[in-house]
Amino acid sequence: MSKKAKVKRGLGRLNAPGLYSAGTVVVTSMTGNPFIKEPYPENVIPLPQVKNTLERFGSSCIEARSGAKQSVALRKKLRAQLIDELYQLAGYVDLVAKGDVEILASSGFEYTKETAPSQVKHQASCPDVELSQGVKRGGIVGKAKRAPRARSCEFHITTGDPTVEGNWKHAAVFGQFKNMELEGLTPGQQYALRMRWIMPEGPGPWTPPLFFMPT
Repeated sequence: MSKKAKVKRGLGRLNAPGLYSAGTVVVTSMTGNPFIKEPYPENVIPLPQVKNTLERFGSSCIEARSGAKQSVALRKKLRAQLIDELYQLAGYVDLVAKGDVEILASSGFEYTKETAPSQVKHQASCPDVELSQGVKRGGIVGKAKRAPRARSCEFHITTGDPTVEGNWKHAAVFGQFKNMELEGLTPGQQYALRMRWIMPEGPGPWTPPLFFMPT
């Protein structure tokens, strides 16, 4: 299934200058934003609070250049607070945008790209089946090497023209592939059979018609 675009959550990997720069872009972009208008709902962190934390973090970065333990500790504390507040704000942006790239881009946050629905890929090959006479009269035994991830093997059968789809009838589904036996067929009657793997995502392609006359 497809995934909607949303705000990236990678601020924690940024160094101090990078975080301050990213925070500045977000605060500037969110101020007067036509898509995400203030005031925000009560349960959403106010933009002025984020702006205040950003400014304090910027000042602490300058003070921490002295190497003083107190200044370094304050910078660390404000860094964590700023990241937390920006993530709270990001959650609200995602809620409003609902995957709309234009709204996400207007927020100043970096965002992921929308992914298209994944295409279901069936087993590329059809079963390689060998047919032989069954132990009982009027029986046919099929043997196949199991395909990776195959759950079962389905058989269709017909005594009519195999090029006419309507002539095919379901015969059986087997969960083991070394001794797949069809019984109760008419001895001396030629049958056309086709098989396909049943994969976790659905049926695979049919084999070409295989012809066999049970005795």
